[in-house]
Amino acid sequence: MVTPDQDSPWKDLLDRFFEAFMAFFFPAAHAQIDWARGYEFLDKELQKLTADAALGRRAVDKLVKVWLKSGEDVVALIHAEVQGQREQAFAERIYVYHHRLSDRFNQRVATFVILTDGQRRWRPRAFQYELLGTTLRLQFSVVKLLDYQTRWAELEQSANPFAIVVMAHLRMLEARRAPQQRLADKLELTKLLYDRGYDELTIIGLFRFLDWLMFLPADLQHEYRDEIDRFEEERKMPYVTTIERMGIAKGVQTGGGEILLNLLQLRLGELGTETKTQLLALPFERIRELSLLELKSVDELQAWLRAHQEQPLTN
Repeated sequence: MVTPDQDSPWKDLLDRFFEAFMAFFFPAAHAQIDWARGYEFLDKELQKLTADAALGRRAVDKLVKVWLKSGEDVVALIHAEVQGQREQAFAERIYVYHHRLSDRFNQRVATFVILTDGQRRWRPRAFQYELLGTTLRLQFSVVKLLDYQTRWAELEQSANPFAIVVMAHLRMLEARRAPQQRLADKLELTKLLYDRGYDELTIIGLFRFLDWLMFLPADLQHEYRDEIDRFEEERKMPYVTTIERMGIAKGVQTGGGEILLNLLQLRLGELGTETKTQLLALPFERIRELSLLELKSVDELQAWLRAHQEQPLTN
């Protein structure tokens, strides 16, 4: 089964633009890294760690080895939260990541967290406990995307690709129940990719993220595609090629349940385990049908799922 945190486009962004990620969100740390020496994704080692049965579903999105300008080696743990929801034991889980990574690799670990949820007051920054005179504390670096709502002018002026990422996320939160506005925002941000003079690979990478995050009902998605086709023809910049479009369409079809789940959780809040399981098991035709509805509560969603559980598909 595909899980909501699997194959997230956030991971694709980190693969493509890791240095830009650090420069945008954590500039002080970025300045201490010797980027001329490159960096190394420890994906195989990470897979071994997350396969440990003792960890259960605990998983680290990205583990990256970098070199500091001081000449020392450091392993940086990059954890991007994309599900947009509060987690009660989040800080403790981050501590578990940090402890096990440090123990496994015998390296110092720096942890960086992006919070994409819509709750302004939820800002976990540290895990701490005291026992019989012993104190343990882990403080980690955190960025809350909601904080950029008051920094919109800065986002508009920044050439860093993650400025577009943040703008898209904030617009998505504002228009999560307004598909027509989401269409207008998606068109505006897609065109901005070209206006900023990014190269083709950067445009395609950011386009994939926009297409995933700013999910549209089928009719509006067709309108969006037609407008972008005209725009690319006018600019003579066909960066999103036919092959690329086919790949995106296939990804939406095969991973549509995951996309819809993220959208519904942004709109309605946390969904129960059973509801998530039912959504991820839906065939594409049902996903497309459900995406057209403007549901206002989890109860309405559950009622729809019950009504369609045994209903056969019609042509």
